[in-house]
Amino acid sequence: MGPLIAIVGRPNVGKSTLFNTLVGQNLSLVADFPGLTRDRKYGSAKINDFSYIFIDTAGITDSDDEFEKLVLNETQKALKEADGFLFLVDATNPLNSLDLEINNILRKSGKEYLLCVNKSDQKDSKENLQDFYELGVKITLKISAKNNNGLIDLRNKISKQFISSTSKSSEDFKEGNLKKIGILGKPNAGKSTFFNKILKDNRSLVSKVPGTTVDSITEKIKFKNQLISITDTAGLRRKGKIKKENEIFSSQKSINIIRNSEGIIYLIDGKETVTDQDLHLLSLIISSGKPLIIGINKSESLSAYEKSLLRRSISKKLSFVSHIEVSYVSALKGIGTSNLLNKLLKLVDRSKIKFKSQDLNKFIKEAQKINPPAMQGRFRPKIKFVNIGSTSPPTFIFHGNQLDKLNKSYKKYIENFLRKKFKLQGIPIQLIFKANENPYKKNKNILTKRQYAKRKRVRSH
Repeated sequence: MGPLIAIVGRPNVGKSTLFNTLVGQNLSLVADFPGLTRDRKYGSAKINDFSYIFIDTAGITDSDDEFEKLVLNETQKALKEADGFLFLVDATNPLNSLDLEINNILRKSGKEYLLCVNKSDQKDSKENLQDFYELGVKITLKISAKNNNGLIDLRNKISKQFISSTSKSSEDFKEGNLKKIGILGKPNAGKSTFFNKILKDNRSLVSKVPGTTVDSITEKIKFKNQLISITDTAGLRRKGKIKKENEIFSSQKSINIIRNSEGIIYLIDGKETVTDQDLHLLSLIISSGKPLIIGINKSESLSAYEKSLLRRSISKKLSFVSHIEVSYVSALKGIGTSNLLNKLLKLVDRSKIKFKSQDLNKFIKEAQKINPPAMQGRFRPKIKFVNIGSTSPPTFIFHGNQLDKLNKSYKKYIENFLRKKFKLQGIPIQLIFKANENPYKKNKNILTKRQYAKRKRVRSH
């Protein structure tokens, strides 16, 4: 792993834009209002064939607000662990006391840092540039993170100032070796607490205020000898309830996490009942075809009676996902968190198994022998063979006669039989029934004159 370089500065100076540009991915949310980044975010990049890890930090403020103190604590952790800094300032605003204070903090750290004067391509920046040079930083660069101005020079200065001995990324964390896991749920369901407990570090800000996490945070860790990439997401609301601009960004990123993850942990607040919002989000995850496990969080505060009421509510409202396992956990006390993640990793492995045609066709014969389809008129539908269509989600295509006349209950029987036979509980699957068509159905039988005369004679008697 190469040097850790933290990008620091006041809020809304362009730290996340610079971070995304250097890393080459939109890992951080970007918008034109302060305070969007709250947790520190990591991203790797290669500069002149050498590896570096960049840290996007929350903007440093002088506010006495309790929540802002939590944010500042995350930034201070980044300052301690970083090997060097990119100190970002906004050229469109004059040098202020907070810039001077941050500069003093970086100077006292004894670590190398570069001063990056961002937005220096804008007209109203020229009159402020000289003030920033007076900070006395050894290397000061004029850049525009948004328009990519001055970034070639910045990269060259980074490779000279922060020497990396790593010429290639760690083999352990290659994309192919990672299992990507996403943590989803409504706001304030305990996702960040769960995420922190798995990491055993307060990487995500935790607060009783719903919506504390506005950006997704991804960490790569080793869990029970498996390499995983685990992502804490912002709480998803129903589309009609998303009003703030940062919530729109967070919602889009959370949906992308569903698409890109190999498995999903969905947390429900045990102190609340299962809501329509939960059902909406669960159906979204199931339609994506990702292995899913549901965790009832904050269960340590529930009595036996409350648990029984909740269990009834879950079995009633989640009947459409009866194959999904539901576990009680306490992220705050660490009860069941590792076990829940371990179960999901096993589901991810099972979702990747390859099915043999021979086994599938044995299964379908056995299923029809135990419970044959009901007669439809004079004929009984018959499944002749089954094959695999796609693997994400596993799609089973059934072929046979009169399959368009199979009723819903029989299709559900086939699905349950399939899940039990191949241990597919918790894995969304898709069943497609294709009825064989008569190849001569569209061909009209045109009679000759002789046949037509014979038919006429027969009908007359």
